[in-house]
Amino acid sequence: MAYSWDNRVKYIVRYMYDIDNNGFLDKNDFECLAVRVTLIEGRGEFSPEGYGKNKEVMSNLWNEIAELADFNKDGEVTVDEFKQAVQKNCKGKAFADFPNAFKVFIGNQFKTIDVNGDGMVGLDEYRLDCITRSAFADVKEIDEAYDKLCTEEDKKAGGINLARYQELYAQFISNEDEKNNACYLFGPLKEVQ
Repeated sequence: MAYSWDNRVKYIVRYMYDIDNNGFLDKNDFECLAVRVTLIEGRGEFSPEGYGKNKEVMSNLWNEIAELADFNKDGEVTVDEFKQAVQKNCKGKAFADFPNAFKVFIGNQFKTIDVNGDGMVGLDEYRLDCITRSAFADVKEIDEAYDKLCTEEDKKAGGINLARYQELYAQFISNEDEKNNACYLFGPLKEVQ
């Protein structure tokens, strides 16, 4: 169940967008994301200029997500509304065919994981990303998930580049196959309640 399409989409809402942990997405989550991205990009330093840019990006992103998924127009996107939007706009599609809002978020997510800025997500960065969302008693769990995620080409290249990350993220939310290696993009998953 942890790698089912339904759980993967719930996981995205719970751990990637719902920053204030209130169970739904709203404008506040994206304001919080602007602060988070700014601090991650600055490695703890806060740049007012960077924040201004991130705030604008995240505000536009919220407006696009709300347009795609806030079906009842109440200013909140529930997990069910988000799943409906993903099903309608992403399921069975490649990254290039995703709505712009999803593309922007995926690109920003990659930047926050690539903490050393080398254009690749290596094992060390993958580990750091995984521990921000889940608890692990042994790093071996994370390392095994990374090994399942990466192809031989990824390993030879030293990790996952942006194009590959985009492809994997697209498969994570668009492909129902639970044996798809993209299921490990965010580490070993737990069932979302």
